Amino acid sequence: MDKGKYYGYIVKGDLRGAINYVKQFPEQTDLYNRFMAVFDREQYISYEVNDVLNDILTAYQQYYRDVFYLCTDKEQSEASLRDRLTGIIGITDNSVAEANVELCDLEQHQLAELFQQQGFHFLGGRTSGFYGPYVWRTTEIVSYDVELPEGIQTFPVKFLDGFIARSWTDYLSFGEVGSGGWVDSEGYINCVKSAWDFDSESFRISLLKHEAQHARDLQTDKEMSSEDLEYRAKLVELIYSDERNLLPAFAQEADSADKSNGHAMAAYRIIKGFSDALGVDRIDPTAIPMEKIQTVARRLFEKSKVRELY
Repeated sequence: MDKGKYYGYIVKGDLRGAINYVKQFPEQTDLYNRFMAVFDREQYISYEVNDVLNDILTAYQQYYRDVFYLCTDKEQSEASLRDRLTGIIGITDNSVAEANVELCDLEQHQLAELFQQQGFHFLGGRTSGFYGPYVWRTTEIVSYDVELPEGIQTFPVKFLDGFIARSWTDYLSFGEVGSGGWVDSEGYINCVKSAWDFDSESFRISLLKHEAQHARDLQTDKEMSSEDLEYRAKLVELIYSDERNLLPAFAQEADSADKSNGHAMAAYRIIKGFSDALGVDRIDPTAIPMEKIQTVARRLFEKSKVRELY
């Protein structure tokens, strides 16, 4: 089985595609059976938390099944998730209608408070277009000087540890794929501590430089789209990577169909940008020399625009 192809299905949210791909390989029978147990027979994961928090996390698992496995309409899946959550925390149908309670408000206030009372941090909202919480225990802050194409800047990094939930890609892949970090509204780079070897190029570039570029761009344009943010940050990864050719992974991730998935849209733009720059209809991402990748990536980055705020 080609892990890159399998991961490509996961990061695009194509759970059906991932399951059908895995099913082809006899040596992946255990993985296929695990998919069937969780998503077909609804044998959900039980977490080591109290009953209320476990019920909340089960509601998210049901949402994942709805939207990724049953392919239920996204808005309908979100409405069902909201209804399940309001039932768990004791908000009645009448009070929901009267207060016009939104899912993001439930997460930011009621759910975050419930998890905080039990010693957890809770981060809700959408990741690449879909809901799925991040829940962890501890945070430590360290500052790094990071070199980017537009200069060196110091960025504070929050190291997060003790995760019990890491959004939907982690859940769909049973922990094999998941966000390693993000930039929060205060400009901090958040790092999932267990996801990185701190001596590796992967950490220095795919975490520090990638997320630092997000932070720098958001300082300039707070309204920059997810697609544009990911496009520039992925190009930064290509500019500075010496040990890893990341183009094949970006090619697997590329998808122009789901406009809400900034990662997939950005990867598609990069692959198309390389095709245009090299004058070919379709590139072989494994055959381009590293120096050429860095040169083309830098040119594409220089052409990308950041709207200045005045």
